[in-house]
Amino acid sequence: MDGHVEQRRVLKTLEAAGDVSVQGSLVGIVNARDAHFTRSVVGPVAASGQVSFVQAGCGPMMAGGDVSFHQAGCGPVIAKGDVSIEQGGTQSILAAGGATIGTGAFVGVIASPKVSVEDGATVVMSTRQAAAFGAAFGVAVGLIVGLARRRRPSDL
Repeated sequence: MDGHVEQRRVLKTLEAAGDVSVQGSLVGIVNARDAHFTRSVVGPVAASGQVSFVQAGCGPMMAGGDVSFHQAGCGPVIAKGDVSIEQGGTQSILAAGGATIGTGAFVGVIASPKVSVEDGATVVMSTRQAAAFGAAFGVAVGLIVGLARRRRPSDL
């Protein structure tokens, strides 16, 4: 790895043109190429390459490559590559590649062309369920707006 290793305890932001490796730290915002977090808590993460978490957590995240979680968690994840979670969780995943939800993992909503859910994993809504929910929600909002336009206060 040709990047930057950070072992400070608290950082407001961490921006690097190359790779970063953060261990045992609290970081507000991270922007890097590849990012690897171990026993750390991080705010929003933007990476153009791969991202990995080991016993770590973050806020929302966007990655241009693969993302992996091991005993880790995250807010919403948007990834251009594959996403894998083992013994961790995330709020939602939007992945252009495949998604593997391993043993002991939890995902609220997942949208990916290929989803693999192993025994002992929990997914609240898969790609098809999320699409159906979105369509139903859109129809319901359309009906409510249409009815509200018909019943104007001047008509009462």
